[in-house]
Amino acid sequence: MKWGIVGERKMFYLCNCESLDCRMQQFLGNIEAKLDVKGRVFVPAAYRRALEKEGDGALYLRLDTVTKCVKLYPSSEWNKLNEEFVSHINMWNKDDLRLYRQFTAGVEMVELDASGRILLQKKHIDAIQASTDVLFVGVGNYFEIWNKANFEADLYGDADFSDALQSKMGNVSI
Repeated sequence: MKWGIVGERKMFYLCNCESLDCRMQQFLGNIEAKLDVKGRVFVPAAYRRALEKEGDGALYLRLDTVTKCVKLYPSSEWNKLNEEFVSHINMWNKDDLRLYRQFTAGVEMVELDASGRILLQKKHIDAIQASTDVLFVGVGNYFEIWNKANFEADLYGDADFSDALQSKMGNVSI
């Protein structure tokens, strides 16, 4: 394991490879965008660059099961998530198989078009309650698309956010 640096902001990451040439995708921040009448939306340039560095043109799209957003995983991250899921279930167990089937049945592969857009189906747009304005939210190794009002309603208040950070990270020094 070696430490490496990503980007101008010098974000550190731990690399499990021989050279520090490996990079993990980082999708950070939130960026407002607009859906066109066909349901297409431009993926933010910073996110496209991260995908291009990894050679990931395909994204795996899934409605979140907890919040009203769409999650988009680069293929490398989707593969890790899928492997993790499978490692926790018995494919010969009826309930486990039903759970896995339902989880994967809701997944779609989408690709960026030549202009850097993806197409969201009407069922996804309706599920996240979006009209024309959406919000891309980077969550480290994947990103989400939200209705802005729903995203803001899902956030902690300032004091609660501080308490939650303290609770999870209070004894970690950076």
